[in-house]
Amino acid sequence: MRLDQHSWLAMFIFAAILATVTAVPTVAVATDTQSVSATEPAEPHEWDVDGLELLLPHHETAHERVRWRGREHEMPHRDTRDDPPPLAPVRNCAEWEPCSGVLIRYPLGLPYSLLRDFDDQVTLHVVVANNYHNSAISSLTSNGVDMDQVEFLIRANDSIWTRDYGPWFVFDGNDEIAIIDHTYNRPWRPDDNLIPIYFAEQQGLPVRSHSMYHTGGNYMTDGAHISSSTRLVYNEAASHNGMSQGEVDQLMFDYYGVENYVVLDYIESGGIHHIDTWAKFLDEETVLVKEVWESHWTYDDLQQRATLLASLTASTGRNYQVHRVYCYNIGGNAPASYTNSLILNDHIYVPFFGNSTYDQDAIAAYEEAAPGYVVQGYYYSGFLSDDALHCRAKGVMDRAMLRVGHIPIREPHNGPAPVTAHIHAHGDAPVVLSQTVYRHDGGPWQMLAMAAAGLDSFTATIPAPPFETICEYYIEAADGDDRTAAMPRIAPADWYEFQHSPTNPTAVGEALPGAAAVLHPNYPNPFNPGTTFRFDLHHAGQVSLVVVDVRGRVTRTLVDGSRAGGSHTVHWDGRDDAGRPVAAGTYFYRLQAAGLQYTRAATLVN
Repeated sequence: MRLDQHSWLAMFIFAAILATVTAVPTVAVATDTQSVSATEPAEPHEWDVDGLELLLPHHETAHERVRWRGREHEMPHRDTRDDPPPLAPVRNCAEWEPCSGVLIRYPLGLPYSLLRDFDDQVTLHVVVANNYHNSAISSLTSNGVDMDQVEFLIRANDSIWTRDYGPWFVFDGNDEIAIIDHTYNRPWRPDDNLIPIYFAEQQGLPVRSHSMYHTGGNYMTDGAHISSSTRLVYNEAASHNGMSQGEVDQLMFDYYGVENYVVLDYIESGGIHHIDTWAKFLDEETVLVKEVWESHWTYDDLQQRATLLASLTASTGRNYQVHRVYCYNIGGNAPASYTNSLILNDHIYVPFFGNSTYDQDAIAAYEEAAPGYVVQGYYYSGFLSDDALHCRAKGVMDRAMLRVGHIPIREPHNGPAPVTAHIHAHGDAPVVLSQTVYRHDGGPWQMLAMAAAGLDSFTATIPAPPFETICEYYIEAADGDDRTAAMPRIAPADWYEFQHSPTNPTAVGEALPGAAAVLHPNYPNPFNPGTTFRFDLHHAGQVSLVVVDVRGRVTRTLVDGSRAGGSHTVHWDGRDDAGRPVAAGTYFYRLQAAGLQYTRAATLVN
């Protein structure tokens, strides 16, 4: 660590502050996990990388409250009234969607090697107080950061935790990006709480603020209306805002478009209870969960959470695929926090904790769970079990992003395979390219132009192969501003695959090879007013085929009884069990047969 004259001066000042603080009477301060005393020694988390100041820890300390005691009227406050929510429908952006920048704070709690790699990808938005601005310019320049990729937000601030207090991004019903500004759950850090408003002002973006306590480290979203947190969100909203769980869920729907809010129990009694210290969405149907040694007190709870997540239905209609990353003991029985990583476009930045074997094992776990991404690791002595890289950096969404949405084909398929994608250009330039790229049996890639099939909907049909084989495919798109996007998002470095067979490989009633039951994509899709479902049974047996909405509620029961072996088709007229037309949107049709369950998505359009 380099300590210059500023560092020694800071240490002298800090010692003087300690002497003053310890002279005041004891004041109990409630945090989200504990009560602390104002007469306790200060708890500096770490020095910043340039030795300029002692950084505030992740949790609040008694000394922060003492600093404001009797001066609460001087604290910088924002309007605590709730702004009206954005125009519906609202969609909260996922971490893996296209980003144009990353928000960090100076003085730094991140290594310069990471910043030098960030600036190869995006703009560095650096929150810095005016008194540190010149130091930031000098230090970033001397450490090789591309200053053409740096944009300063010169505002008073309290801490390095930009993930927790930074802006959250949504697209509203007018297809316009907006910032949602939650109330940071560290009330004695009022300057941090104002940063999203100042950032929105600087970037020329609308901002909607609400008073409910929340924190970015305790929030994951899939960009498709499913989000997850620990019950910290319910507990703090109850104690600080007087809100019930139902009221929290309603606010998350109104401001963020969250239709299914999965709130999980804590994995331990202490700590900050942020979900990003033990679990992470990697895409719409993949979750990475921390794994620890069997004697650790969180082992059983983590095993249970992993099993629970694997039993839940993702927005694709399939259950989540849960991967594990082993988090070794970094000292004092504290597990490493490898899940506290950052996804930024086609890169995943992973914290390292100093053990080369376990650090590389973590890289391998990410490469297996998220194939095709560039996965890189960064060691920093300040990373702890309850925080790491993700807590200290926040992606800034591309306001004109090109977004591709697609539910991949994964189950075996007979005959021509319809492929449907949602492709939307949020900027002013229209979509100019939409195509499905496929190959059979590892042969040369073939390109299929996708035809428009409604608003932002595009389709193509992969022809049936002459014999049963593996089909690999991906979708790619481009807009008139030369933005490109794909599904999978890092294609062609990765692709989807499924078992593909010729049309009608067996006659109806004959034994079908392969799976005991197969559910095929519906046709047409999207549809209005009706669509047809097809499923195959290896043997006769009991069958249930139902249509459910995005919240898992049964809309229509189509089959409930015994069916013969062979292929079956069932038509749905777009009505519920009471005969009423259902609203446009995404529905899931679920087949239960032969002891198995299959789910696919179908989209009803206006």
